[in-house]
Amino acid sequence: MGGEVPQEGLLETRLKEVAGRLHRARGPQALAEILAQDAGGPLWLEDHPWLQEAAPELEKIGLSPRIAPEIWELEAHTAVTVGLGAVPETGSVLVAGDGPASWLSLQARVHVVLVPTQRADLSFSQALDLTGKHEAPMVTWLTGPTRTADIEKVLILGAQGPGELVVVIYEPD
Repeated sequence: MGGEVPQEGLLETRLKEVAGRLHRARGPQALAEILAQDAGGPLWLEDHPWLQEAAPELEKIGLSPRIAPEIWELEAHTAVTVGLGAVPETGSVLVAGDGPASWLSLQARVHVVLVPTQRADLSFSQALDLTGKHEAPMVTWLTGPTRTADIEKVLILGAQGPGELVVVIYEPD
């Protein structure tokens, strides 16, 4: 028992270990407030009902979010996508590689992944099962921001993708 982290705090602990961050939000207004914290430039949202509901809330606080169509501008500071679930044991989030959302996150400095509350506590086994049954051509397990140490063995975050990973456990109203 000594030193164990309660399950509800394990995802946050694991994300911190890999330079990621965790928030919780309920409803579009709370989500907009969290997204505003990371918006330092162009803000792109996956074309998803949750994010369509958050867009007007973002506009109310002075931001100009853009919903990702099939093709978008290459400049994106923050990309927001909806993930399939989270695995606290590894600090990973599962993101379907399906349509524009799969490319958008690679072009942004900050990648925010919304995780449905009911799938925020998947076991490794449950996550593998979900990955195998999902219809998307690819499911990526993200564990922190992208990193490389190819040059001079110096760790660089964000060299091949986002430099920051933010996970939001989300419950729509």
